[in-house]
Amino acid sequence: MTTPESPMVFLPICLNITGRRILVVGGGTAAVHKVGSLVRYTDAITVVAPGIDERIVKMGVECVHGEYAPAMLTDYGLVYACTDDRAVNRRIRADAAARGILANAADDPHSSDFVSPAIYRQGVMSVAVSSNATNVKQSIAWRDRIRKVFEDDSSEGH
Repeated sequence: MTTPESPMVFLPICLNITGRRILVVGGGTAAVHKVGSLVRYTDAITVVAPGIDERIVKMGVECVHGEYAPAMLTDYGLVYACTDDRAVNRRIRADAAARGILANAADDPHSSDFVSPAIYRQGVMSVAVSSNATNVKQSIAWRDRIRKVFEDDSSEGH
């Protein structure tokens, strides 16, 4: 784990999630965005939170209304801490680390095992743009420019 003073270096990789269940803790806007990205790759997602945004419910993932407890981590291969409480997110990250589970704290890349890039996906092809967790808006802007290139290319062929 790095400290806020040390530079972060994230290796862009494609993670095999076949057979891995994913736990998202939190039901607000951060979780909406995270689940929205994840459902493009898997439906083995569980969201747990006292309140879960209807947009998440409509995505068809398993929703558990309730508080997070460390025992919930059993059988999950990846965890996203997306609550609006930094202390809870860090606790989730620590609980996951104690079990050897990769975890991301949405509000704190310094205490995360990984960060999620901005992704453009078309069919089996994916392009990921990462800023080493330093400029999310720029990553999204680059991703959107990539999307436009591919959409322009495909419209020219028709």
